[in-house]
Amino acid sequence: MKRYSLIWLVLLLGVLAGCATQPPQFVAQVTVRHTLASDVAGKRFAFSHTVSQSQSLLDKTAEQDVADQLTVAGLIPADNPQQADWLVSLSYGVDNGQIVVTQEPVWGTVGYGVFYDWYSTPGGRVYVPRYYDQPGIVGTQSIQSTVFTRFLAVDITDRKLLEQGRFAKLYEGKAVNRSASQDLDWALPWLSRSLFQSFPGFSGTTNTVRLILPPAQK
Repeated sequence: MKRYSLIWLVLLLGVLAGCATQPPQFVAQVTVRHTLASDVAGKRFAFSHTVSQSQSLLDKTAEQDVADQLTVAGLIPADNPQQADWLVSLSYGVDNGQIVVTQEPVWGTVGYGVFYDWYSTPGGRVYVPRYYDQPGIVGTQSIQSTVFTRFLAVDITDRKLLEQGRFAKLYEGKAVNRSASQDLDWALPWLSRSLFQSFPGFSGTTNTVRLILPPAQK
């Protein structure tokens, strides 16, 4: 291979390596407000819900997702709400989508570069120019898409304070994900993981949580 051709091949391989795709991620905005200590291990919890929620299979699934994360944080499920230290309630949903218009660049040829190959001939070394396109942005185009907002909100109250009629709220947390998919069932476990990734977290803050998704996920 000619010397200059080898140089350009190395440069091309470097560009291709830099363009490697990033693994898919689930991105959520997590907002928390609480009065909890950092060590919550050992607290017993149970879910409080309305009659309609108690008859919902999706609610049961969402509760199990939240329970799994609370258990990982060191909390203990109570068999009976009257035996619980904390009562947990949750809500979730997805909107009808919002049309979003973005401007994206249009790539094309903005010029030409040149490099030289050389060949040995009876009369000596001959250099032959080789031309290549130089890519660049030649304009923009409008891209319209629909973005759906999916959320999971969790509240935790102190059962004994609530029964005494006192202010009992201990924790308010919400995870919000925006996606081209309206699939809420699939998103709920990931919303739960995002919300409780660092439970209870810093009160009064909103953070972006990124979770690596398995291949072919949304």
